[in-house]
Amino acid sequence: MSNRAWGEMVERRSDRELRAKILKELEREGLGGLRLGVQDGRVTLAGTVDSYAKKLAARAAAHRGAGVPELTDNIQVRLPGSAARTDRELADAVGRALEFDEFVPDRKIHFSVARGKVTLEGEVETLGEREDAARVVRHLTGVAGIDNRIRVKGTPAQASPRRRFENRT
Repeated sequence: MSNRAWGEMVERRSDRELRAKILKELEREGLGGLRLGVQDGRVTLAGTVDSYAKKLAARAAAHRGAGVPELTDNIQVRLPGSAARTDRELADAVGRALEFDEFVPDRKIHFSVARGKVTLEGEVETLGEREDAARVVRHLTGVAGIDNRIRVKGTPAQASPRRRFENRT
């Protein structure tokens, strides 16, 4: 068997192992119905979930499952009829959530809502404040996605590593 054939066999087997680990993590999160593709170590998630929080949980499961550095996220958020909110209703909920969370400097944050996607903007002192703003919003009913454009004033050394969340959609 040539080296090339051996390398291809090993790679296919490791893709299979990677797929099995990720599927196990997805099932643990109750997301076993998503489609998963693994090729040459690259992972693709696809399918539909009923909340943005579940989309983020699927991403986290894939990363946790095998330490995947490269992930293509083709998961669509489709809110069930009971979770659907108008953009105005969602904007009201976002405003209240940011205002009442003690870790979020709500006066420094501006937001907009379009088709369920929340865009956060402004400038805060620490990375932790930036992450807290996204954390507060991601679990609200009706959120289909978050675009976190909040800038951090401080240097990376000043930014708090208190929480680590994925803030991109």
